[in-house]
Amino acid sequence: MCTYAYIVKAGPLVSSARKSSGLPVRRLAKDADVAGSTITRIQSGVVDPTLNTLERILNAAGFELRIEAVRPDIDRPARLADLADAWTYRSGTVRVDWTRWRHFLDTLALHPELIPDAIFAEPPPAGDPVIDALLAAVAEKLADDAGLPRPRWTALAPTLDQPYRPPRGRSLPGLAVPPQLAARGLMIDTESLWRNRDTVGV
Repeated sequence: MCTYAYIVKAGPLVSSARKSSGLPVRRLAKDADVAGSTITRIQSGVVDPTLNTLERILNAAGFELRIEAVRPDIDRPARLADLADAWTYRSGTVRVDWTRWRHFLDTLALHPELIPDAIFAEPPPAGDPVIDALLAAVAEKLADDAGLPRPRWTALAPTLDQPYRPPRGRSLPGLAVPPQLAARGLMIDTESLWRNRDTVGV
């Protein structure tokens, strides 16, 4: 897992890693050799952990902490990892923030030279298998379309037991679902995320 310290807060990161690992707080605390209350307080934002504590917790959840120092006055190109939080739960259903996803993919359609940097940084656990699967599937499609090797991190991403069909369209009869998405159980048609390059920005 690649973590950019200037944009990622410890609480949501620990919470997402714990949910992704499937471990209850007590088991994660035991494996990380910290108090269960410490994990609870970190998740709620009451406590900012030391890097050592954060690393132990993430390692216990099956992830590796990586930190990148970035000058704040230099723009960093968008990365797929930035979309790990581009979703919400509503009425018990995962709701993807389609606007953010489309903006990201439109940018790459206009600037394909950005694709390698955009997909090879491993995203943090999103906290829901649908989004983890979507991140991996989109990375694989972008890599395949650009003739690049697939990012290694996608091999560990989940394949859904039950197909995910977004509410209100996004998978209409007769529209093609990219094979990379279909292979992970994501019934999201191509047109819902990717636009023809000639129409981007029009």
